[in-house]
This record gives sequence, structure tokens and C-alpha cells, in this order.
Amino acid sequence: MLVLLQDGCPVPTDVRLWDRLLVWLRAASLDGDLAAGASPDATVALSLRARRLVRTAARRGLARAAQRVLAEAALGPAADRRPVPVCRDRIEDCSAELLDLIRRLLAAGPVSAQGVAQARALLLNASSPIYHRASRDDLRASVLAAADALTPC
Repeated sequence: MLVLLQDGCPVPTDVRLWDRLLVWLRAASLDGDLAAGASPDATVALSLRARRLVRTAARRGLARAAQRVLAEAALGPAADRRPVPVCRDRIEDCSAELLDLIRRLLAAGPVSAQGVAQARALLLNASSPIYHRASRDDLRASVLAAADALTPC
């Protein structure tokens, strides 16, 4: 059972197997909604996805992904084992910000699902400025936004 907010009032809601399957099938879309600021309390699907994102294991996995990105940028072309190589110059320019993001992902305590979803999109999406040279998004600004969004309201 989940408690969702409807018109500012808490409403207990049952979670069905179908809801869990829907979350699994729509994970990327739900992540995009959460990253954009959708309330995790708005729907059962958003709530379930947010709970999965903020788990310690998920955050550790993202921190490891960020560490691998930094390592690949530092080691040069020989380290490119990914299907999509990293944009080394961009990563080197904002390595301090990436280290701060890693620190915040690994920190004890609650974090917001929005920040984790933003970090996930940045680290795992091939069209992010980490991997996609033609991306118009500023990597430093994206990393800072994800790190700032990790702080719960």
C-alpha cells in the first residue's frame, strides 16, 4: 500500500502486480518525468519508480558509473570500452563537479528522486553531453543541477 497525495490530501492506494509491471516497462519515461520535477506522490507508477531510484544500491550503481566515466576520461582512448566513448575534454573540465555528484550519491540519508533521475539520465543516456559531442547541453550545468537536485526538499 502507498499513500499518494490528491489535492493535498493523503490517499491510501493499493499496489497491484500490474502497477509493478507498468513501472518496469515505462522506467525510462518515468525517470524523465521525475527528472523534470514530477511529484513522486502523483501516481502509483511515479511513486514506485522513485522508491527504486533512491535506494542505496541504485545510488551506488550511479556513483560507480560516474567513477568509470572519470577513469575513462583520465586514461584516454585506450580505456574506451563502451560502445559510445566519453567526451574526455568535457569530463576533465568538470571533474570536480562529477566528484561532488559522486559524493552526494554515496552520502547517507535521504535524497530526492528528481536528482537521482537527473544523474541517471546524465550518466546512462548516450545522448547526454558526457557521450554525445553534438549535445547542446552544458555538462557542468547538468552535473551541478543533478547534484543540487539530490538534496531533498
